[in-house]
Amino acid sequence: MAPTTDIRDCARLATAITACGGAVPDALGHLLAAHTLLSSPAAAQAPETDILTHALDGSLTAKKLAELAPAAATADLVNGYLRRLAGSSAHTLIGQWHRELKAGAADQILDSLRKNFDKHAEAIGVARSLFTAESTPEHVLASAEPKAIEAWQQLEGHLKVITRIAAIASQFGCRPTAQFPQITEYSLAENARVDDRALMCCDGSLIADSWLFGRPDPAGHRTSPFFKTALRLHSIAEAQSRYDEFGAVAFDKVHSGPRGGFIDPTTGQMVEDPRPENPFRQKVTP
Repeated sequence: MAPTTDIRDCARLATAITACGGAVPDALGHLLAAHTLLSSPAAAQAPETDILTHALDGSLTAKKLAELAPAAATADLVNGYLRRLAGSSAHTLIGQWHRELKAGAADQILDSLRKNFDKHAEAIGVARSLFTAESTPEHVLASAEPKAIEAWQQLEGHLKVITRIAAIASQFGCRPTAQFPQITEYSLAENARVDDRALMCCDGSLIADSWLFGRPDPAGHRTSPFFKTALRLHSIAEAQSRYDEFGAVAFDKVHSGPRGGFIDPTTGQMVEDPRPENPFRQKVTP
């Protein structure tokens, strides 16, 4: 998906970040504040108000009109300019928003969410050690372990927090639903197999983790993908490296098989075209 061109998406992202206990970087907050100011100018009286007041009370003269008209005309020009500026400036602010994300604001957002993410991910990990996705309330109660019962009771709340943070982090992924994509994908790969929530927030095999999100997910831990795999909120660089491992395999697959070539005129031998270097393999190989 191409990066969003709607400033309202930026505002919604900022609201979601703060709702999850994160912080919107100053560089992004300033852009939203500027848009709010430009699109909602301070209330002002109509430019012609003073002129009409004199007209209604019978005190308007040619001299008074000449005195008031320049200020009214100037105010009318200013009001019109501010309306046009509000409409034309949005795309400039959005462009800068995307540049700031690329320059490090995306990682700042993830960093601000990581402490909360890790706290709830740890609690989910403890729950996974005490019971499985197939466990029932009866099974947990029968265990008579206070720790297991407490973990069961609190698990849904932990999963909700992780789900909300994942909804933010996935906006920085590479799939069509990402409105602020930061991850470069390989266009010839089977990218439909990748889920940005798995890319950004899980720590197992990317494809195996993504597969979990492709299944129906009713409420409850028994089908929650976040209960079935290890969790980690990745930085942008870590997520890119995670994708590159997948991209490297996909690139080799695309360029496998017999290759074309040419007849060497000096030897008469068939010379196979060189196999292209795998750019993704270079990035993931130490």
